[in-house]
Amino acid sequence: MKTLFTNATFHTMESAEDTHCSMLVEDGVIAAFDLSADDSHAQDARIVDLQGAHVYPALIDAHLHLLEAVALSGISAQLCTVENGRIEPHNLAGVERKIREHAARTKPGDLMVCSNYIALSMDEGRLPNRFELDEWTNNGRCWVMNIDGHSGAFSTALLDEIGLADEAPDGILAGPAHDANLGKITNVVSSAVGPRLLGDGIADFCDTCAHFGIGTVCAMDGTDDSERDVLVELMAFLAQRFALDVRLFPQYMDEKKLARVLPRMQRKRIGGCMKWELDGAIGSQSAAFDRPYENGIQAPTYFTDEFIDSKIADLVSRGFAVSAHAIGETAIRQLTSAFEKAGRQLERTSDDAMPNCMRYRIDHCEFPAPDTLERIYELKPSVTIQPGYSWMDKRFMRSYERMLDKDMINQQIPLHDFADAGVVLCGSSDAPVQTVDPFLQMRGMREFYIEEQSLSAFEALATYTVNGGKMLGENIGLLRVGYKANFFATDKDLLAIEPAGLEGMHARCLFMRGKRYKPRHRGISALLQLLATRPHTI
Repeated sequence: MKTLFTNATFHTMESAEDTHCSMLVEDGVIAAFDLSADDSHAQDARIVDLQGAHVYPALIDAHLHLLEAVALSGISAQLCTVENGRIEPHNLAGVERKIREHAARTKPGDLMVCSNYIALSMDEGRLPNRFELDEWTNNGRCWVMNIDGHSGAFSTALLDEIGLADEAPDGILAGPAHDANLGKITNVVSSAVGPRLLGDGIADFCDTCAHFGIGTVCAMDGTDDSERDVLVELMAFLAQRFALDVRLFPQYMDEKKLARVLPRMQRKRIGGCMKWELDGAIGSQSAAFDRPYENGIQAPTYFTDEFIDSKIADLVSRGFAVSAHAIGETAIRQLTSAFEKAGRQLERTSDDAMPNCMRYRIDHCEFPAPDTLERIYELKPSVTIQPGYSWMDKRFMRSYERMLDKDMINQQIPLHDFADAGVVLCGSSDAPVQTVDPFLQMRGMREFYIEEQSLSAFEALATYTVNGGKMLGENIGLLRVGYKANFFATDKDLLAIEPAGLEGMHARCLFMRGKRYKPRHRGISALLQLLATRPHTI
């Protein structure tokens, strides 16, 4: 089947200037550019007029948590937003009002999840404790997720269900205590989602991605905290049938769990967060640095060098692409060293020519030490980034200012230098920790915390297109003959717009393999729609 897309500016992302006026798609693949309807190559093609739009390759979110995003869609309420230049609510009285409202809408006994809480923006500077949550929810099951993704507050009923009452007498888990139990927490949340809510969550997730022009997501999912991870197995089965492309990174150390999802995968990948976190985050003071935080706390890495070196070397020797969470300088150095050692071993034992950007990923990489930069430039792994978080922090949360000294703050990932050195920077949201909105992340890249390290409009867009294709090793991320016809249309020129113009940006429409994305059915109908869809590997 042929389709000729016309009346648009097609930005190939080969360079900032490379554009075309029409694009021919045949059987889901880009076949030619700049043809007219009467050209012999376009004979019998269906004509689609894009009405003067700007067209770009479909975006690739390189790091999010699919199961959590889907599960939370139907049961969570967002607590904090930016209103008139400040975070609201800004105190626990305002938080109480929102949680009471959420509880009033929730059936007795159902789980309540409150996301996007910003503890450091509260006048009290803390999370609510379990006694406050018990009062506000009438002794309901409630989880308040802090925006750093590494701390949270839990009501007594939920703590008892998870079996963590002894570990959190005040109902608050942070840093290693939170991260070590996040799998148990996620399992309880996911099991609270029945078929109807699951269908709604999948529809919401896919429709939201399409709204932002996202065609491919890298799903960092899985936990070793249960005997069998049935929910991720189910999600992998369903994701094979999504209208979007999902690329699973199983977060397992457990080989038995890994073996259950590998047959559904396009290639061997592993890692992300959960058991693949080498440290925590700034907000919970668990990101690992060589020196203490401003309050004297010094956080360790979660693994010994010997363990992580051995684990990564073994997986790399077996052909896996390995991805791991590292935010502080100590964890980033540890991961970089493990990748270097695995690479040297591979050189001695194999002639595998896979580029390092497909084999090694550093997730987050927020505060690399100066002595590690040249090693990363030499290694050239892929690095997944979420600068929308630091953009928000600089303007509204100011957690870096409160917790880090000036030298630490100025040590943030030098985005511009990384790009110049050929490191493959991959844009991502870390959803549901942040909204899936890619344009918030691009604004964070173009108005970076360290201003002189900001990216250009083209470089920022490339993190969500060209670079994601390189990281995955697939023919996506460019509008190029022979590549998948995955693209979106929008009213704005993303390469000419000012950073502030990215606020509220969205796609007019998304096309996957040349076919327009259509909103998903909801509820049970969504699941039936998926079951009737031919599966593809993830």
